[in-house]
Amino acid sequence: MREKTTIYTAAVAGAVLALLVFLYFFYFAPRGERLVVEGSGDLDPIEGSGSLADIKTVKRGWDDDDVDEGLPFRGFADRVLRRMLKALFFDPSVIRKEAVLTFNSDEAYQLFLNSLGARNLRLLGSSGPLRSVRLGFDSYEDFANALAALDPAETASEMNYLVSLPLPPEHRNSPGAGSGAVPFGRNALESLGISGDNSAFGRGVRVAVLDSGIQDHVAFNGKVIRELDYVRDSNGNPIPTNIENGHGTAVASIIAGSDPRLPGVAPSAELLSYRILDNEGYTNSFTLAEAIVSAADEGADIINVSLGSTGDSALVRQAVEYAGSKGALIVAATGNDGLDQVTYPAAIEDVVAVSAVDARGQHLDFANSGSSLESGGMAAPGYGVVTAWPDGQASNFSGTSASAPYVSGAVAAVMSENPGMSAQAAYQLLTEHSNEAGAPGSDDVYGSGNLNVGRVLNRNSPGIVDVAVASYYYDPVLAVSNGTENIAQVIVENRGTEALHNVSVDIDSGNGARTYNVAFIPAGESYLIPAPINAAAGRSAGQLDVSATATVNSSLNTPDLSPEDNILSTRIEFKEPSP
Repeated sequence: MREKTTIYTAAVAGAVLALLVFLYFFYFAPRGERLVVEGSGDLDPIEGSGSLADIKTVKRGWDDDDVDEGLPFRGFADRVLRRMLKALFFDPSVIRKEAVLTFNSDEAYQLFLNSLGARNLRLLGSSGPLRSVRLGFDSYEDFANALAALDPAETASEMNYLVSLPLPPEHRNSPGAGSGAVPFGRNALESLGISGDNSAFGRGVRVAVLDSGIQDHVAFNGKVIRELDYVRDSNGNPIPTNIENGHGTAVASIIAGSDPRLPGVAPSAELLSYRILDNEGYTNSFTLAEAIVSAADEGADIINVSLGSTGDSALVRQAVEYAGSKGALIVAATGNDGLDQVTYPAAIEDVVAVSAVDARGQHLDFANSGSSLESGGMAAPGYGVVTAWPDGQASNFSGTSASAPYVSGAVAAVMSENPGMSAQAAYQLLTEHSNEAGAPGSDDVYGSGNLNVGRVLNRNSPGIVDVAVASYYYDPVLAVSNGTENIAQVIVENRGTEALHNVSVDIDSGNGARTYNVAFIPAGESYLIPAPINAAAGRSAGQLDVSATATVNSSLNTPDLSPEDNILSTRIEFKEPSP
């Protein structure tokens, strides 16, 4: 009886908690209330119970017998309203009293535009290539009546979603980098295998930066940057960029900074600046889709999107497909929420999802992970990198917002060094020559591994010897479920262009030191060593310090190119799984 009472109490508490969460999101949670983009006027996303009451009024009106026969598709409108209600309840990124309509034909699209004068709707944006419109309205009844007159065979409807800058690490609910994280400072390019003169990297390659705009800075001296500004006030007038809003400037300098003090990965790349974020760091999925389409039409080879949303927009997916058909590669940040869920558009298939690592090549706590990384993403520098900042300044920049442009710049560099190569082919080379990290093979934390431009550029250069301890991998929860609780996986990688013979590997797994001999590792391949680990000691202490060191046999191999990556020391955390 006592057990049942506990269950009932927990159920009631859960219901109350769910109600409180709903009331918070519906009445108080910020939903881009200051967002003003592309003639939208005041979007007023923070609405009281009027939204729900409005929808209920529409449904009650349609239940009456004297419904207007000029609304033949009331069932379609009813289904859309149900989806809207669900979205308003569950997704805080939904912008209220806005919707996006997409039409199956040019005729239906033009017919709707021509009929807008007779409807009580506001046209906030339109895209001919996507045959889509962004609509605002004062009541859901007006929108429902417009929907009920549209043929669902010709029309699709969805919500418009808030898109914003990823939370800065340690801001609000975003976790920090993690204990022991090491910033890159000015050494990010060196960590990517870029040394010497890289000033020609990116020549002939066009990169679009969809962000907060690129402000004047010495890092871009001599560059002609075309800017397309999508940010407008309620009267359709441009809004000056706040000088403190330096996100887009920092991102662009990582890609193509040309000043020796703030060098980018591909200094000679051409930049297109799409200012889609307002001064508060917000935009929306319709505007993002518009900018992606425009960038593709402008001939961008690479489109960098260091932005994110929890809303999965069908229109953005359509824009991604459109850009792909034009040969453009989209690179996007996974987000800084510390979640096992990648934000959109990085979560969309065919978009390159980029996570963040520190100067040791270790995953940062704030960087989101997920299946989108495993199916085609990678990791790149994202902690304490020095970038340009407005008013002629430099800044220590952190987050997956920094990681994405390193990959965009790397793709541009590989393309310029291989004339005629597509962005997709260049990125494929980068995944094939990335540094192994985390679990063996591609995983949902590091993707294909950590970005390394030098390995791609030197892939055909003979005589390079470079052994590395790429990963010391142990997942306490997974190990127990797999029956391998006392076995860790140490990955030794040949990052050179010559085969390795008789590599000695010393491993300390908290269970005594052992030495292993690896007879042969082909160029570019890895070797996995199952190493015993003292799991009981780790559980007892809550952590376990482990290390591995690889040594090249000097009598059989030439000197190691990068001896600094021959040693890996890390700490395994034994945490209780969350309920």
